This record gives sequence, structure tokens and C-alpha cells, in this order.
Amino acid sequence: MQKIEGIITNAPKGGATYGNYQIENDTGDVEVQTLYTGVCGTDRGMVAGHLQFAYNPENQEFTVLGHEAVGRVIDPGSSRLFRKGDLVVPVVRRPGDCVNCRIGRQDNCSDGKKHEAGITGKNGFMRSTFFDTEEYLVKVPDQSMKDYAVLTEPTKNVMKAMEVFRKISERSIFTGEDSTYGSKRCVVIGTGPEAYLYAMAFSDLGFSTSITNRHTVDDNRLNICKFFNLQFVDYSTNEKAFDSGIDVVVDTSGDPGTILKFYRKLNYNGMVMLFGTNGKAQPSEISGVDIDLMIERNLTIFGTVDAAKIHYVQALEKLSRWGSLPNSPLKKLITGLYNPQDTTVFTRRNPTEIKAVIKWE
Repeated sequence: MQKIEGIITNAPKGGATYGNYQIENDTGDVEVQTLYTGVCGTDRGMVAGHLQFAYNPENQEFTVLGHEAVGRVIDPGSSRLFRKGDLVVPVVRRPGDCVNCRIGRQDNCSDGKKHEAGITGKNGFMRSTFFDTEEYLVKVPDQSMKDYAVLTEPTKNVMKAMEVFRKISERSIFTGEDSTYGSKRCVVIGTGPEAYLYAMAFSDLGFSTSITNRHTVDDNRLNICKFFNLQFVDYSTNEKAFDSGIDVVVDTSGDPGTILKFYRKLNYNGMVMLFGTNGKAQPSEISGVDIDLMIERNLTIFGTVDAAKIHYVQALEKLSRWGSLPNSPLKKLITGLYNPQDTTVFTRRNPTEIKAVIKWE
């Protein structure tokens, strides 16, 4: 057994408590000091008791929260890959027994036996230190990324989704006549951190990219949009902005009605990428006309979740590039730093929040 100082919940019942606890020993001998952990909708859903698929580690009556983390190696143990002082990001999902898991693609687990740190059957990283194996740690390439490498976990989801996008887009000529995406349009639903990261990635490809929601946003969000060449649209007052065709819809809201609204505006060979989850969202009816539209326009709707280790590497490369741009506002995606003792971060959300982060050092 090992003693930890951290934040726990009782999955799937919920709640959040900070304190000292005894847990089963972590697997691995690389000791990592946690620097920052991100707070996302999954964490808040667990604390609220809304995620019925979440469960505690075996023989433990609680789960240490946290799956978005960056830390510093304080003891590399037997590792030949890491040295003391290296910045690392831990991989969230650990493999089960299926063929995808056995080849390092537990993001596509097909038997459901995978575990996710801080969510399903494995303790997370909202604690002062943790141990892991070198296999499930990814080195941060640049020490200057310390204050925003915590965005790696949400960004790796985007890198995985872009992989799926590329595979699906290969079924037709998806670029314009000039061989680029310059004539293509992407609309991202939502204004949370994942929405910005998705929009930034599609903008990098050359898409004309919009972020949309049903309300206005603050100057910080607008400035981030301007810097990364994104358009913000409040569709509650300007729905006509989307009268013309859309090639890709990315949803981070999980709201069926909103998804259908934009699905019906897709161009031929268009696609809807589903990432947001919201089990409490109101249902919305799919009509026969919607099915006809999917068939006649050759549309694709797909879900995407988690990522493989390679996507963490790609995410760090992407964050390094975005963060090194002159006057980059990337750090401004992090709008609040909290102490570990302040567990109200899970139940109260600042109206200007994009990404809340817990600081451990």
C-alpha cells in the first residue's frame, strides 16, 4: 500500500474530497511529481454522480480523480527513457485483452476491458505524486511548455479524431479543385477547450472554421478566435451565417437537437464528428427526411473517443508549435488555477472559464 495526498470520488456515486489516503501500489517505478491537472466535464460528471459507467479500482471504495496531467520525474527508477527533471504526460487509457489493445490501440478497445485513469478502475493523477511505467509516460519535448502541457490530454483527442477524419475523407475527393481545403468549411459546436482545439486543428488544415454557441462570449474567447483565424458565431441571433453548406461539423456539446440543426446543412460527402457527451440532453427526433439526406448526400456520422500514445506525441508537437507562435494566446485557454483543497472547482464554474486547472507544485 502507498500513502497519497489527493482528491477522491466514489464512482459512480460521486462527491469530491481532498485528503490523505491509502491506495494499492501503482504499477511501475518511475516516480512523478504532479505539476498540473486539468478539470474537464468528465471529472465534473463523476463528482455529480452522472457517469454510471465509472467505477472504483478493485478492492477500493474510492477513485483518485484526474486524467489530464503533466508532471516532473523525480525518480526515473529503472527507466532508460527518462531522467530526473523530465516533464512527462501520463497516458490515460490502459489496455484490456482485445487485439486493438494488444497493439497499443486501446483507444479502439473492442472488449471493454480497458481501464481509464481517474475514471474506470484505475486511480487518476489528482495527487501530489504517482508512479508509472515508462511505457505509459510521454516526454514533453520542451521545458518551456510546463504551464500548458496539461492541455496535451484534450489535444490528443483531437489528433485521434483527425486520424479518423482523414480515413473517412479518403472515400471521395474531399479537397477542392486546387487540391487544398481552402474552399472547405468546418463548424465546431461549443466554446469549451476541446472546441477551440478542434477548431485550431481544422484551421491549420486550411478550412474556413467557425466556432458556434447559443450565446455571446467574452473578449478572451474572441481574441483567441482572432489569433487562430477562427470565426465565432452566436447562432441564436445569427443562424443565417450557416445557410451555406458545411463540409465538417464537430460537436463538443452532446446536444442532439443542435447536432441535427447543423447536420441538415451539410454538403455532399460531408461528415459529423461526435465528441461531446451529454446524457441529460433533451432527445430530438430523426425523421425520414434526415435518413434520405444521409443516403442521398453520402453523409457520415461518427463518434471518436480517447487516443493512442502516438496521438499524445502528435499533440505535444502541435501544442509546441501553437505555443511558440509570436504573441500566442494558447496559455489563455487556461482561465483559472485552483488549489487542490478547493474542490468547489468541480461544482461551480466561472462564466468566463475555458479550462480550469489544479496546480499541485
